[in-house]
Amino acid sequence: MPFLFCDFRLGNLEGNMKYVTAAVIREKGRILITRRSPGQTMAGFWEFPGGKIEADETPQRCLERELKEELGIDTEAGAVIMESPWHYDGGAITLLAIETEITGGELRLTVHDRVQWAAPEELETFRLSPADIPVARLLAGRR
Repeated sequence: MPFLFCDFRLGNLEGNMKYVTAAVIREKGRILITRRSPGQTMAGFWEFPGGKIEADETPQRCLERELKEELGIDTEAGAVIMESPWHYDGGAITLLAIETEITGGELRLTVHDRVQWAAPEELETFRLSPADIPVARLLAGRR
């Protein structure tokens, strides 16, 4: 499947916009999504797992760190395939969807209560967080 590759520079981290990473992890034609646990921000919403980029991190390093912390897996993050800007009540973010491969570890949940491998065309049947919906559409070929 062809992808749109985005040119992301760390200089874009300046300003009020928060940049957040999201892993696009594929296995046997399915894509990994996780559901936020009760008590978490966006509880009950499904998402491509990831997290906020810290000032000294590349998007790829951030994603690898977040996936280790939140899911217990070792990963190798690759290219940014799209940017999804969104304004939530708490502020604006730009979600960076990044092709990612699991390289080790065992999946465990810490800030999520469910994990699912879904076919690309099934992704929009889940209650996705709003910034994740454009990514799901791209992956399903509906962009």
